[in-house]
Amino acid sequence: MILKNKIISTIVLIVGVISVSLSVQAGVSLGTTRVIFPIDKEQVILPISTSLDEDAYLIQSWVENKDGGKSEQFMITPPLFMMQGKKENNLLILDKKNTQLPTDRESLFWVNVKSIPASDKKDADKNILQFSITNRIKMFYRPEGLLKSLEEAPSKLEFTLSNDKLIIKNPSSVFVTLVQLKLNNDELMNIMVAPFGETNVPIKATSKVSNEISYETINDYGSMTPRITKKI
Repeated sequence: MILKNKIISTIVLIVGVISVSLSVQAGVSLGTTRVIFPIDKEQVILPISTSLDEDAYLIQSWVENKDGGKSEQFMITPPLFMMQGKKENNLLILDKKNTQLPTDRESLFWVNVKSIPASDKKDADKNILQFSITNRIKMFYRPEGLLKSLEEAPSKLEFTLSNDKLIIKNPSSVFVTLVQLKLNNDELMNIMVAPFGETNVPIKATSKVSNEISYETINDYGSMTPRITKKI
């Protein structure tokens, strides 16, 4: 019985530490859900803030290419710094312009911002479980002249049914992220389709002659666009 109580106490303690750590990490936030990097800019700003007074964080930031590898095109400054509680700061994302990116379509990158809670000196001799959390958001490198594509892209998506999959084609020059995607009454997974590309979404087999697809997309501000419905 004593052993059982010790095990339960240990579990409660671990859960408590995890809960506190996750709550603290929630105090670090980015000023946007996606970054747009126009081709004619040398740098863009990504705001970062902490909402809790008493906590400090070590902030580490970097940019990855679309496949998750380190980007040779972009860097973030400062890449590593200490941020006190209840503060605001700006990360500068710089284009090193050392590679030639496509000028007829958007290119995708990932911005990563890791927040690591600072350790209290009085807890130096204690065994404390701490977590770092990485915010990972999309960054779109955008050539000039794509405004029309941005406006028209959601409605120009093409859909085809093929047995157990829905094929989505994007004839535009910009990335399109579909959310609240539905085939008839079945809700499907959210998906992003690359410029001039296509992707497949698994579906339940349908025997209907006429099917209805409906969806919303995400705009530059992270908001959902008006719902679109099509017959396929």
